Amino acid sequence: MTRAPRRVLVVEDESAQRLMYARALDQMGYESVCVGTINEARSALGSSPVAVALLDLNLSGEHGLELFEHIRERRPAVSVVIATGYGTFELAKRAIRMDAVDFLSKPVGLAELESAIGRAWDRHVLVQTPVARLLPPAIDGEPESAGAGEPDPAIVRRKSLNIELIERELIMEALRRSADNRKAAAQMLGISERKLYYRLTQYRVRRPQG
Repeated sequence: MTRAPRRVLVVEDESAQRLMYARALDQMGYESVCVGTINEARSALGSSPVAVALLDLNLSGEHGLELFEHIRERRPAVSVVIATGYGTFELAKRAIRMDAVDFLSKPVGLAELESAIGRAWDRHVLVQTPVARLLPPAIDGEPESAGAGEPDPAIVRRKSLNIELIERELIMEALRRSADNRKAAAQMLGISERKLYYRLTQYRVRRPQG
């Protein structure tokens, strides 16, 4: 899968806020596509590859979480950052369960915005890492590839993995790259250390016994 350019979809119904985001993102080295409605956002997602979505939750009578669900279903590699002036604890929990990189409260400071967008970009890059690069090294005596012109059986097996197992591979790869530094791995993945710890705990519980 081809990695999207450093392009951020800004979904914000206040024109002054959209302009502020656009100028800030330009200074940070990102392109921006700014829209004010869910329909415009869906159209933009279909016409322009984006890496990150900066999403308001209250869009003139529409709810941004509907768009978030659409992105998760149709564009899972797109990282999502929530920025809203009407956030609640329950909304924050729901956004985190849906794998939001960050949940920002307006007014959003530029340093806070840059940090959140940076983590979102890192998550996008990691998610787009080809599965073959996440494969463990070949075991001694095991051929590294199949015969000429034939796909590596290990890669074929990996292509059939479900999302949960792919997520596990990504987490383990982030830990490897960060030398088992959980804080650094969490930042690379664009998730909290608590969420990373929770995922690792799940993996230990589900490990086959015997």
